[in-house]
Amino acid sequence: MQIAGAVHGSPAAKAGLTAGDVITSVDGHSTASQATLQNIMVNDVTPGQSVTVSYTSASGRQHTVTVILASGPAA
Repeated sequence: MQIAGAVHGSPAAKAGLTAGDVITSVDGHSTASQATLQNIMVNDVTPGQSVTVSYTSASGRQHTVTVILASGPAA
């Protein structure tokens, strides 16, 4: 799942995620589609939880980082 960007100061930005990066898994769960990633974020994790995010950077390098989740804006 390619990301459009990370809000400055957010947990994703602090972990080094930037526009063009492709998230490949969260805590070992594949994120092959937007729906899958959204399902994980809504049903499987909570704010304050630490998760392992694997991604491929825009330059093609593989990375794995730990992100402590924060609350997002209300839908």
